[in-house]
Amino acid sequence: MSVFNRVVVVIIGVVVLALAVTTLLVAAGMSTPEVLPYGWFESQLQRVADATGASVIGIIAVSVVIALGMIAMLFFEFVPLRTPGPLLISSTEEGSITIDAESICVLAESTAATIHSVHQVKCRIREGAGGLLISCRVLVALATNIPEVGIELQIKIKEAVEQFTGLAVAQVDMQVKYKPVEARRLAVR
Repeated sequence: MSVFNRVVVVIIGVVVLALAVTTLLVAAGMSTPEVLPYGWFESQLQRVADATGASVIGIIAVSVVIALGMIAMLFFEFVPLRTPGPLLISSTEEGSITIDAESICVLAESTAATIHSVHQVKCRIREGAGGLLISCRVLVALATNIPEVGIELQIKIKEAVEQFTGLAVAQVDMQVKYKPVEARRLAVR
């Protein structure tokens, strides 16, 4: 997500959180409807202050849910997604050799791109108990024999990763999709 989009989301989240908390305070009788500057939302907050019984409980419940939702959204917006650390290839007295998971994705995608009728590949890597778990989304030409190409992809990716990195590959999963073909008009004679 671009920085501009993130800033807009954060601003909107903070404003909605502030309004939810203000509504909650007015509904609970801890603040007056004139709490916001310039009389913003004063008539709506006055209706909240005038509410009674089940309406007050509903307003408080909705305000709490919205406030908690905005807090969660802001938390996830500020906490970066966890990126996998480097994978250990070997460790000796002389030092250690690691490789970035993204580099293994590049290797797997480059290997897959060499196979006939494969147009696009995007892979993800995870560590599993028996070795690496590689998941690939593959775009192939229409009328490609998916079982044949899928098995060829699995074998070649596994061999390439194991050969060039020395890391064991436990599983290579493929999600295959045909490349959309533009419909063409047929000339009628």
